[in-house]
Amino acid sequence: MADKEESRDIRTMIQVFRTSEHWAVSLARDILWVAVVVGCIALALYLICGTWPAVVTVESGSMEPHMNIGDLVVVVAPDRFGPVQTWDEAHATGYQKFGDYGDVIIYRPNGQTDFWASIGLLPLSSQHPIIHRAMTWVDAGQPEPSYINIYRGSVTPTDYLPLEISNMTVEGYEILYTGTTPPLGNLTLTPNDLVFSLPPEKYSLPSSYMANGTGFIWYGNVTTHSGYITKGDNNDISDEGHITVNNNQTIEPVEKNWVVGKALFTVPYVGLLPLHIWEVIIVVIVLMVAWDWYAKRKEAATGKKAGKAKNVKKSSRQKK
Repeated sequence: MADKEESRDIRTMIQVFRTSEHWAVSLARDILWVAVVVGCIALALYLICGTWPAVVTVESGSMEPHMNIGDLVVVVAPDRFGPVQTWDEAHATGYQKFGDYGDVIIYRPNGQTDFWASIGLLPLSSQHPIIHRAMTWVDAGQPEPSYINIYRGSVTPTDYLPLEISNMTVEGYEILYTGTTPPLGNLTLTPNDLVFSLPPEKYSLPSSYMANGTGFIWYGNVTTHSGYITKGDNNDISDEGHITVNNNQTIEPVEKNWVVGKALFTVPYVGLLPLHIWEVIIVVIVLMVAWDWYAKRKEAATGKKAGKAKNVKKSSRQKK
């Protein structure tokens, strides 16, 4: 008997929650509806894409012009629709994705993550994944390559030429060059020269050695573990050894278990919504409350008109 009464009470509470016109209950009902819809969409994306998060937003210009700030990127598991192809592999096969050879991967730098990122709520996370192109794969103990493209996203290199180092330094920089002829004498840096560092050394590539439409590759420190070497299309140089993340940690070669997935396609500008998620949530809630208030006012006004019409009919009958 007690179980039946308890069951009846639960059904009564659900019925009250569904039909109550109190503003707080109505607001809670609307928020619950939105949460259910978003949850169903998230589940469908996970089942289709095989990874989570299944969508990310481009937050910087490091992949321009192939990916722009505010683009929404649909992400699939690394092995979905074939394994990840690096720039080196794809250059030989002709496979291109997003305006250049190879796949664009989404990875957690140095494997770092937090609770919010692990459950896919990236707008709440302090550590967002990086969206860059996989250039090559290196094994532990190999020299770590740095890919250099002075033309950045405006030119897709036909190839990456290897750089050599001369024994001559100028202004604290070691001079890099291509081919077999090293620079003659000490050089003075010019604004057109490319400079970068691989701590503790600093390097310079003189503009006289730059070939139009060609990238460069420099082998520096030996890797301590295997992983992908990655690069933003619009960056001068690849990530590993050059970009730092939390606590000034230099990005290391990307291990496979750090890869969230690979980019499948982008939807322009839609990603601006997640970039301003709190503003969007506030606007949506305000609109929902305003619409609920308007609907109730309209319903009340309709009820009053109906009541007046009934009174008019009654009074006309009484006069007759």
